Amino acid sequence: MRRLLPLLLTTGFRLAVWCLLTADLSRLNLLIGLVVALLLPRAHSRPLPLRALLRAFGRSLLAVPQAYLEALRLIVGHEPVEGETSEATTDGTIPLLVFLDVFRITLTPFTIVLGLEDGGRRYRIHALTPRRTGGPTP
Repeated sequence: MRRLLPLLLTTGFRLAVWCLLTADLSRLNLLIGLVVALLLPRAHSRPLPLRALLRAFGRSLLAVPQAYLEALRLIVGHEPVEGETSEATTDGTIPLLVFLDVFRITLTPFTIVLGLEDGGRRYRIHALTPRRTGGPTP
């Protein structure tokens, strides 16, 4: 059971990404997505800590509605402001957790991971954010 749950979670996540990318929930598309999710190679690393995997998976799922809200704010808002931020990594030694972190960050509009800093413990992120109304203009 301990090996089956991560397999189900990663397959479910891959299928969810497939559905988001194709925007088609027909039976045939779901079947194709399931086959693709099962056939994609899996990274063989140390055993995945279930709590960290569930936390990263949940944060990735919550990033989808956040991305839509940010896109709407950028459309309705004023001219975007460019900036760099940083965010702590989940666990840089497990490739799946790194992928979920980078996926979550780059899913948001006008945001991309530039690299790692602080010895691989933080992501350096470039982001465009809507300018606050009533704030000083540079």
